Amino acid sequence: FVILSSFLGDSIILVASIKYDAFKLHKAIVTMLQHMAVCDLLNSFSVVLFLATLISEQNNLGSFLCYLQSYYPYVSYPACFCFTAALTSIKLLIVQYPMHAHLWTKSKVHIAC
Repeated sequence: FVILSSFLGDSIILVASIKYDAFKLHKAIVTMLQHMAVCDLLNSFSVVLFLATLISEQNNLGSFLCYLQSYYPYVSYPACFCFTAALTSIKLLIVQYPMHAHLWTKSKVHIAC
């Protein structure tokens, strides 16, 4: 249930923010939320791969996906924590320096991520 809700929620966030521009927040915050949603989708996908291997009791993913499944959490989980810290920092900077908030564009946030 948790993985299904993660896939569904992150997909809704991405579609709503990219296609429909539904969030009326600062562009930097929306861009950071998009990055967090993609990272969470990849984490959920790695859990699904792990469960598929565990249920089948054999490695039918191939050697590359096996290595990816083994080492991906060491990179992705700290990245999610860093995205959360960056989102909090961006919110703080926007509140502390409202006159400079217009300088934070989508492209600058993409580069920072």
